[in-house]
Amino acid sequence: MFEERKLHPIALIKEIIVNVRQNIVPIFVGFFSAFQAIRNNGFLPMWLLVLILILLALLILAPAFLKYMTYRYTLEAEGIRIKYGFVFRKNIYIPYERIQTIQEKQWFFYIPFNVTQILIETAGTKGKAEGDLSAVPKSVATELRDLREGKREEAVTIEENNLENPFDVPKIKESEKPIQTITLKTNQLLLMAVTSSGVLGGFVILLALFGQFQEVIPDDLISESYDQIVKLGVFMFVILAILALLIMWGVSIVATLFKYFQFKLKQFENHLEIEKGLLQRNHTTIRLERIQGVIITESPFRQMLGLVAVKLITAGSSGDKEHSGDILMLPIMKKKEALTIIQDVLPQYHVPNEALKHAPKSSLKRFIWIYFIWTIIPAIVASVLFYPLGFIALILPALAVLKAILSYRATGFHFASGTVLFRSRPFLSKTSHLVRKERIQAMHVRQSVWMAKSKTNHIQIAIKSGNSSTAAYLRYLGDEQTTELYAWYRPES
Repeated sequence: MFEERKLHPIALIKEIIVNVRQNIVPIFVGFFSAFQAIRNNGFLPMWLLVLILILLALLILAPAFLKYMTYRYTLEAEGIRIKYGFVFRKNIYIPYERIQTIQEKQWFFYIPFNVTQILIETAGTKGKAEGDLSAVPKSVATELRDLREGKREEAVTIEENNLENPFDVPKIKESEKPIQTITLKTNQLLLMAVTSSGVLGGFVILLALFGQFQEVIPDDLISESYDQIVKLGVFMFVILAILALLIMWGVSIVATLFKYFQFKLKQFENHLEIEKGLLQRNHTTIRLERIQGVIITESPFRQMLGLVAVKLITAGSSGDKEHSGDILMLPIMKKKEALTIIQDVLPQYHVPNEALKHAPKSSLKRFIWIYFIWTIIPAIVASVLFYPLGFIALILPALAVLKAILSYRATGFHFASGTVLFRSRPFLSKTSHLVRKERIQAMHVRQSVWMAKSKTNHIQIAIKSGNSSTAAYLRYLGDEQTTELYAWYRPES
């Protein structure tokens, strides 16, 4: 009754691309060895050429071909079964009721074949999806969702000789239409890309790569480049540095636009769907009962423009190894508009209109003191060891005091209608956690000996995120405020 299905042949190309990306280091070493052999000997020895070809075949072609030839999946009545492997056979069975999210990813070269990649994630997913259908017809995603929701009707019987394509599957009833669809305009995406901090990450990666390959670069080339920079002068060096940062900024903008191209948030009765991407079109389904909380982030620059980003904290993996447990719901939006959308899409999460309750004024000196003491000692040490240039390090305590004031001003909370909001500034961005009372895993109150004298406390709530947990915390709240929060969370007798 339940027949095994193969992946689309385009899956073989996708597996080869994945293997190239995963084995980029040995591939680079192989080609670099060939380059060095040609440079030293004037030719490439035949044995080395054969060795490189065998290595590439073993690392790239063989695993991809074997996985594609042995991969089979079956949509059964109660769950999906996946089998693959040649030497070590893997047999995965996922009950439909255990599925956390169903995520679709469609590469640009998938579009002509009307196929997509489906990632099936459960609450036990750890970084990598439990089920990965790398290239299947798009109708399989609809069929899988209908089976999970228990909506599937009896499939229409189709004789094998009537199938035009061996990869066709029985037609499934189309999903219900979304209640509303929220899209990001091009100017919003461009503003998001311009205000992104991705350029800093690119600069760090560039420095790391330079450090790794510095020994490979000939010393004569480095020496000549250094002499040339010295001749140009400090002013020209600054211009070149700014130009490099602008280029990386441009690359970051393009990458952001590609990643969030035609971003759509679709609201359904029981779930949300997020769609984004140009070269790789991603579709992520989030069941409402799996949402553990909401995070509203305001970076300093975006805060001045009245812009925020909104994330959802979910139980289970988000399908993204970098952000397991949180999914970007709104990449960028005006703050008032974002709060309205949260209230519409997640009505059970009460968004406060009134002002938050802030930490007492007496806590400001404790914020300043703790930040100041952790920076003044390293600054003094650096000033002594690297005199006189070390005096530049004395800027750190001044910046720390500024950070302390901003952290104090950001600290606040509000609770009503079973929802609590914690707002703080852990680093640079102001972060607000909006959590339902029943989603809080635990609440911790801490007070040191010195804090007891000033009658202040640290309070923290634990929230399930991915397969572990995350935390929202407030520092130096007054005793009365802490007791108020603790009493609100504590179950009634």
